[in-house]
Amino acid sequence: MRLTALIGMLALGLALGSIVLGHLILVPALQADTTLVDANLARALAEPLALRTAELALAACVILTAVAQRWLRHGAGTTLALIATGIAGADRLGVLPRVHEAWGRVDLVAMRPQVRIEAAEQLSLVHEVTTASLVVILIAIAGLASVPRSRPGKS
Repeated sequence: MRLTALIGMLALGLALGSIVLGHLILVPALQADTTLVDANLARALAEPLALRTAELALAACVILTAVAQRWLRHGAGTTLALIATGIAGADRLGVLPRVHEAWGRVDLVAMRPQVRIEAAEQLSLVHEVTTASLVVILIAIAGLASVPRSRPGKS
């Protein structure tokens, strides 16, 4: 197995793993567990974890972009990796800080002010859509990686 294929598969696994483990399992579990702490503190404790998992996904997407051309040997692979990097970067650097800032201005115990809660929910929806689109693109890259390459000179 070539080194670029190994690096590409590890980066793809890291990106998908950080999204699934971080954003879909750990962060919601931490935010939902309010037996020991109130909802405001639980959300504040989940913020660093969400940011770190988004950073891992971004770093893995950057690595995917670097090795996509040699690993996948298809123009769509490089394009998908660039799109994944753009989405991961926009999510980590643009959306997630605003989501956490918006939820930081809300009292989840009293559920007030309602206008800020609605704004925070809308930003959370944007984050969920970017995460879902990133997962779809990463799965498309995995599908492209599983397609056998044609050898030059053969039809």
